[in-house]
Amino acid sequence: MAINSRGFPCQYARPLRQTLATIRQRLEHPPGPMPHDLRNQLQAILAGDRPIVDVAYGGAQGICQEPYARSAGYRILLCAKAFLPEAESGIVRLPAVLFHEMVHIARGWELDAEAFESAWFSKAEGATPPDRNDWTIFEEDKYEGWWVRVDPHTRRVTDYADRLVVTFPKPAPAHDQSGRG
Repeated sequence: MAINSRGFPCQYARPLRQTLATIRQRLEHPPGPMPHDLRNQLQAILAGDRPIVDVAYGGAQGICQEPYARSAGYRILLCAKAFLPEAESGIVRLPAVLFHEMVHIARGWELDAEAFESAWFSKAEGATPPDRNDWTIFEEDKYEGWWVRVDPHTRRVTDYADRLVVTFPKPAPAHDQSGRG
């Protein structure tokens, strides 16, 4: 595996391994359409066919006070919040959050990461629909990602082969720090 994990407390090592196994299984048996090159990039991240991706534990302080994760270059910083149940729902967001950040590592823009997070993971698995902050980013990017585009009126996301990936619900209210890439 080309993922090098660093600094995780013992209680988070197993959930991280399980999450990576879930992502690997989804890539082997896709739950929905995904451009072949993106799928290859994500599989290469897991298989060691690309530069090593560092997944580091960020704790709950400093940059990790609010977000779930951050990514840049070949590094993903997972914050404590990604491993903990949400106050209202009890849902742990780790699988959807890590997958979202992996899409960024594979060159994906925010629209790509949001679309495939929503299409490949359920709400019970931690996926959240894009909020107004995300839609502001989509608009700045002219409603295009690296692999997908969205019609801002219908909220339908299609890939470059015009396959439907997901239809987003109406945007949720904005929040200050989503931590989603």
